[in-house]
Amino acid sequence: MRVLLSAALMATGGCAALTRTHYQTPVLATDARFAVAATGATSGSGPWWNEFADPALSRLVEDVLARNANLAAAGLTLKQARMTAALARQGLLPSISASGGTTSTKALAAGGVWSNASTTSLSASWEIDLFGKLDAQIDAAEWKAKASAADLANTRLALIGTTVEAWWELGYANEQIALGQDSLSYVHRLLELVQRQYQAGAVSRLDLRDAEQTVAAQEATQTQLIEARAEALKTLAALLDRQSYDEAEPKAMPTGDLPAIAEGLPASLLARRPDLAAGELRLRATLATSDATKLSYYPALTLTGALGTTGSALLKMFSDPAASLGAALSIAELNPARARLGIGIARADYDIAAQTFRQTFYNALRDTEIALSARDQYGRQAAYLDSNLAAARDAETLYDRQYRAGAIALRGLLDAQSRRRTAQSDLIANRYHRLVAQTQVHLALGG
Repeated sequence: MRVLLSAALMATGGCAALTRTHYQTPVLATDARFAVAATGATSGSGPWWNEFADPALSRLVEDVLARNANLAAAGLTLKQARMTAALARQGLLPSISASGGTTSTKALAAGGVWSNASTTSLSASWEIDLFGKLDAQIDAAEWKAKASAADLANTRLALIGTTVEAWWELGYANEQIALGQDSLSYVHRLLELVQRQYQAGAVSRLDLRDAEQTVAAQEATQTQLIEARAEALKTLAALLDRQSYDEAEPKAMPTGDLPAIAEGLPASLLARRPDLAAGELRLRATLATSDATKLSYYPALTLTGALGTTGSALLKMFSDPAASLGAALSIAELNPARARLGIGIARADYDIAAQTFRQTFYNALRDTEIALSARDQYGRQAAYLDSNLAAARDAETLYDRQYRAGAIALRGLLDAQSRRRTAQSDLIANRYHRLVAQTQVHLALGG
């Protein structure tokens, strides 16, 4: 037995190194730089959402991180994965079990007497990891636990992004509602003027209908904006695990320059993004699982030992102990074809996971370059929209003067007012899209 055990222990370290597959990161071809370069360096060392200089937003993010149920569930999943890895490590240790019992019997014939018998046993079994199967199973569980940690980081990042974007949606809705209210006040005053002019016979019924139609159309648009605000509030409430949100609201979106984005290289996404980190960790877990499947067809050596006794009374059960030791060498599958197929299936799982990881990386690269491009183009668009609004305001003023002087019909003034309102709304929408694009860049670059 000692010779057998010594041989097994010597084989454990040597064979495992020879039977495990060396992991290599998949080759991912990328350009030297992103198609659209990020600009400058970040303005501070704190969390990226603090760079918007909005204390209410920063407080909201911290509250969501403290209360959100999805983040709590991801934390529990990580805890479960770590316990699974710890359980896998227990496979290297002997498995010990114990049992005991007592029975009493009596013959049914007249004069039968009771006889007592007690048994107890303690047994242990230990699978020697000759070829590294157990080591591969442990590696797979540990890689999965690390992937769960990356999942938690990714859930946290996505939650922050959703919170920030919902905050901008609320600010966008509030700003558009305020613009709509100002415009409605203007067209209501204009409608009152037209009604007086119509009653005095100074304008036609067509002018009155034009004014009424403009008021009704803007009232209808206002209801849509109010609904958008309600949806944003419900989104924030759900993020906070509440039924309603009644805390601070952004009345308008920031108009200053956006925080700068640190420059980086496409390959750095692997280190920055937690979803890519989780993908590669699961790829390594799949490789370890593939090795474990292959090694499960190798011979397995199990050592067993038992200590037990029987007695006529429970208190004397250790009076006559007996011990046994043994070893068993087993092979799970003697059909070579079945073994090859099983190993082939396990290897195919790894190959599929490798291709999936490659696609995930290029999807991440796509998302990053789209976000960088959107940030750049919305910034360029803002300058044109500023000029458009300035021209629309000046034109509206000129049309108003001409209408009040009786030089033009009401329709010309209403069209000018509509163009100014659209230009102002477009500029508000541009600020919203710029803020969302900025958020998406942070998310695409892994925060």
